[in-house]
Amino acid sequence: MTVATAPLTAEHIPLAVQRYDRWFSRARRPPSQRSWLADGPVRGDELVGRLHAVPGLEACRALDGDGNLIGYLAAHPVTLAPDDPASLRTHPRSALVPYGGHALPGGRETEVLRSLYAKVAERLVADRRLVHYVHVPAGEIATAPWADLGFGRELVHGLMAVKARGRQPRGVEGLGIRRAGPGDLPQVGRMAAESSRRQRESAMFQPQPEGALAALRLHYADALVDPRCGAWIASRRGEEIAMVLVVPATPDPVTPESCVELAEAYVEPSARGEGVSRVLLATALAWAYDNGHRYISARWHSASPLAAGHWPAVGFRPVGYRLSRVLDARIGGAPGSY
Repeated sequence: MTVATAPLTAEHIPLAVQRYDRWFSRARRPPSQRSWLADGPVRGDELVGRLHAVPGLEACRALDGDGNLIGYLAAHPVTLAPDDPASLRTHPRSALVPYGGHALPGGRETEVLRSLYAKVAERLVADRRLVHYVHVPAGEIATAPWADLGFGRELVHGLMAVKARGRQPRGVEGLGIRRAGPGDLPQVGRMAAESSRRQRESAMFQPQPEGALAALRLHYADALVDPRCGAWIASRRGEEIAMVLVVPATPDPVTPESCVELAEAYVEPSARGEGVSRVLLATALAWAYDNGHRYISARWHSASPLAAGHWPAVGFRPVGYRLSRVLDARIGGAPGSY
């Protein structure tokens, strides 16, 4: 069944905010996860209002038989320079439905989303944006309608509570850990770039342009002088073998206040499996707790043979996903060629 659609304009924002807050209260997380984490700030009015001001936004609303708004969908273009470190994780010419970018009515999620996406995607494809992303909270209510349209879980957003020092991980023989500073940018940058470069491998197959990797080597210069950030390097027998770097997290519907983000973590292949990562993480968690943070977040590729098993094993639990759909590049060819 086709749902009636119409453009979403500024006058519809108040109703869209109401729809978003109602939908998100149902979709935030499964009941089994609501007891162990604080909720992030929803702020539907801020999210939806800010989104509508983004240049190039493609947005439409779904209507019931009386012409009332029952759902909406809004996607904005993403355009990144080849040497932007953000292009290491995101297609440089894509489109994103962020938090606040859609809301669906209960019981008709897939039906309504299908009609909305058909309208919005048509315009995105006409602009040659063939990679589509959407941010959703964890849980079937949020993910199932998108899965019905061919979207899959590409990135996982995990969260872990930061607690007072308890039982610490077993030490690693001969391992030394020191706080990294501005003079350690070459080492931190090298390991960050090496970690990212490995995303080219199976089963992630993420292009990692050399220009963006070069920029990543310098990307954390400000973080290494910022007292709100923390970085540590692990060494053994005079060789630097691992590092971890945390930065303040931006609160959003699945990220609470007083949260830091695990921006980078790397262990040399020859030192993996010994517990180095756990020791570094424990060091970062102790610093985070002492500085007033009560949560730590991390993001990893769902197809990563290492990260997808490691981060949940050390305590991170999924609170959100970035779903993606990649359209066949032949779609831009001559009519009838696909």
